[in-house]
Amino acid sequence: MARKFKAEEMTPAEFEAAMEEKPVVILATGILEWHGDHLPLGTDALKMRGIAERLAEASGAILLPQSWFGVVGYDEMLGTITFSKDLVKRILTEFFENLEKMGAKLIVLLTGHYGPYQVETITEAANEYMARSSVRIIAQPEYEGVDLSGFPCEADHGDTYETSLMMAVRPDLVQMDKFRGEVEIPYTYEYRENPWGFRSPRGTYHFSDDLPQQASPELGERLREAIVSHLCGRIEEELSRVA
Repeated sequence: MARKFKAEEMTPAEFEAAMEEKPVVILATGILEWHGDHLPLGTDALKMRGIAERLAEASGAILLPQSWFGVVGYDEMLGTITFSKDLVKRILTEFFENLEKMGAKLIVLLTGHYGPYQVETITEAANEYMARSSVRIIAQPEYEGVDLSGFPCEADHGDTYETSLMMAVRPDLVQMDKFRGEVEIPYTYEYRENPWGFRSPRGTYHFSDDLPQQASPELGERLREAIVSHLCGRIEEELSRVA
């Protein structure tokens, strides 16, 4: 029988054995957010889950169920759900407390939702927790530190990078027949205040003209493997620092 890596599928004994063997837990998060007409609202979290599953298999870590939370993004756009910075930091802190209680020595917090405000929020939560705990935390967007110089794209919002990853991990949800290079932004909801004063852009959203030619499941798989390889190295590097 193949090794189980999803926490929700383990028996108590299997969970205990996995934690003793390698006390590393992966927490992947994303939000519901508009990503154009060709991608699902859950792109951030769904692509992150596909990467996290491969990472857990490759690294021997335990993977928690997918989480759906993050701070300000394109809040006024159709289908987007975000939460306050204070709430997200509190949720993360309680995740860290629970995982430390369970025996985790290293927590890998990966966000598929980008932007400086999301990165700021998860980084602050991780650093504040590590200041009072021996637990190590890697907190970053999945692309951080990955050498993408050999790829025809970089991390983006619904463009070649995210479309290719979705083609690799959830091809059933990509609808390229709906793709439009220029889309009138669906500015649907009223502005909600946030600590940064960020507002969703108005007007026309422009995707790459060559996205239909460049995006592919093969590119997405190459991206996923590069990300997983880098993060496996980061995990081993951080584990070497654990007392």
